[in-house]
Amino acid sequence: MDGLQPVLIMLATLALLTFFLGLIGCGLVLVRRGPARWLGVALLLQGLLLGALQIALSTVPVGIGEPLIRVPLGALLAQVGLGLLTILLVGGLLYLVARRLARSERGPGRRLAAAGLLLALPLASVASLAGLAYFSLPERERERDPLKREIRLAEGFAWEVFAQGTIDNPTTITFGPDDKLYIADIAGDLWVAADLDQDGKAEDIRKFASGFSLLLGLAWQDGELYVASSGKIEALRDADGDGVADTRRTLVEGLPSMMLKPHSNNGIVFGPDGRLYFGVGSTTNGQVEQNDKAAAVLSIKPDGSDLQVYARGFGNTFDLAFNSAGDLFGGDNSPLGGEGAELPDEFNHIVEGGHYGYPYFYGDPPKTGSTRGPLVTFAPHSVPTGVTFYNGGVYPQEYYDNGFQTLWQRGEIARIEVGQTTAGAYLSRTSTFGSGFLYPIDVVTGPDGNLYVADFGTSAVYRIVYDPERAQGQPAAGN
Repeated sequence: MDGLQPVLIMLATLALLTFFLGLIGCGLVLVRRGPARWLGVALLLQGLLLGALQIALSTVPVGIGEPLIRVPLGALLAQVGLGLLTILLVGGLLYLVARRLARSERGPGRRLAAAGLLLALPLASVASLAGLAYFSLPERERERDPLKREIRLAEGFAWEVFAQGTIDNPTTITFGPDDKLYIADIAGDLWVAADLDQDGKAEDIRKFASGFSLLLGLAWQDGELYVASSGKIEALRDADGDGVADTRRTLVEGLPSMMLKPHSNNGIVFGPDGRLYFGVGSTTNGQVEQNDKAAAVLSIKPDGSDLQVYARGFGNTFDLAFNSAGDLFGGDNSPLGGEGAELPDEFNHIVEGGHYGYPYFYGDPPKTGSTRGPLVTFAPHSVPTGVTFYNGGVYPQEYYDNGFQTLWQRGEIARIEVGQTTAGAYLSRTSTFGSGFLYPIDVVTGPDGNLYVADFGTSAVYRIVYDPERAQGQPAAGN
């Protein structure tokens, strides 16, 4: 939102809150005096319920997102005193109406007027709250139909919806050895989507497993699907081949999860050494970490033994990926800055034993220290989530082994070209590969050589193809 719109939304939200307080005040007056006590009770209840509804819409997050009304409640309450005049005006008007009704002769007209007043107030208020919820959303978040999103991709690329409808907001995706897409969702279910006729769209979506909490990581190895959920990592197997997981074993549990929302143990990936790697978010917002398994990247053997800390100094590394050289990379979310500080998010080359600054440094560290700096910095609050290195064969050659990082809060996919110097250090160049997504949360390379993007909020998975002819009918990134 730019320009005058945020100011108008703030004023409208404040006016509504003030109006509800006016209803409460007027109701109290009528309850204490006058013959229209019943009307006072009704106004009092309406004011309390509508005020509670506004507070809930301004504070309760939807899914793992934001409240429907994006106006800071604290800022509103601090300004309530400025609305006392409005309270008096509204209360006085309603009191006069109530007195008028009380003094008028009893009959159908009086009852009809009172009923109309009591019905009109909540209807108008609810309509106003719905309007505020809509207009306080950033424009890119208003369209929830994945087919109607205006997605822009790099020149020559086109998009289509691979899967939608059955999934309750995907959180992570991976392809299995059967070339089917396995999708975790926010409800704690695991789905398997199959493109039966090879037309680029999943015709069959079935449940593979359920009963998880905060599924954020999936990885296949040796016929088992490794699953990271809140505080633990498990391995599932479909032993009888009926398309449903029937065995489950636990590798590790008791990992720090949701001690600082929404930080948890996150995405998982197998390394060239056969170990499973994963990030665990910090337990505090920018304070020295007391939990030795948090604010770090860990690794573990597939049998659940030998849990180790691989690297430290991360705010919340949501996902990890290895490039073709076998080196590890991942994005990192910096903590919320204090006193107006705006801290950059990061993309790191992660080495064993390295420290990446949290909670001491963000972005480029001092040259005199041992802290490792990021390969890429993103704008504050970009929220890097899923990451992959392209290893398919259908995109132009210059895209091979490029990193692709989803940026949740920006609705974008960043393309990160990485290369090594003769000394072995990595250099990078970053550009916007795609924009216009709602909340892109994960990206993987499919067995057909195309990228697949899980989009939280639209409950969809997009398929990105290189097709210059089809791309002519779709807007390009940067236009």
